[in-house]
Amino acid sequence: MSGGIKEKKPLIHLPYLPMDGTLKDGTTVVLDRYCNEYEANFYDIVKSIVNEGDRFPREEMTDVEDFRSYFLSNDAFICTNKTTRELLGAFYVKPKFAGRCSHICSAGFVVKESARSNGVGSFLAQNYVYIARDLGYKASYFNLVFETNEASVRLWRKLGFKEIGRIPKAGNLKGLGYTDALQFYYDFETLPKTPS
Repeated sequence: MSGGIKEKKPLIHLPYLPMDGTLKDGTTVVLDRYCNEYEANFYDIVKSIVNEGDRFPREEMTDVEDFRSYFLSNDAFICTNKTTRELLGAFYVKPKFAGRCSHICSAGFVVKESARSNGVGSFLAQNYVYIARDLGYKASYFNLVFETNEASVRLWRKLGFKEIGRIPKAGNLKGLGYTDALQFYYDFETLPKTPS
């Protein structure tokens, strides 16, 4: 969490959830709020990605309590296979800053390794901007998108996020060494009224 922010917003009803979508291979998926039945699967995905060492700044995810405090401290959303109910990906949304700047949010996205390159990340990201806006945020700011995470960089650019900065040698990534991070910003007030 940025700056020790622990402000949890009250639950806001999002009338379009649950929402169906279709992946590249034709699989039907569902986007909905996180529920506890997926905790073990969500934790396993996060732990695996943190251990890969090339996407998240964290060096380890020590236990399920650590996971809960980081990923579940505010709003979280999951993408599941509609038929099998398998968890394919997820994201959290939380204020990036405290107090007078808490209208700017950030998020963390994870996609199960076996589900990558099939459009799960795109489906999550395309809907994230509406969800975050409808949770009351005015903008999104990602400060550590490692330039070597090409899929993520491509996705934010494609969705119209503005690249507003670069941090040289921001992360010492596993197998990659010191790597620059890009910063992306999106103004939610430019969005159409409802997700398509």
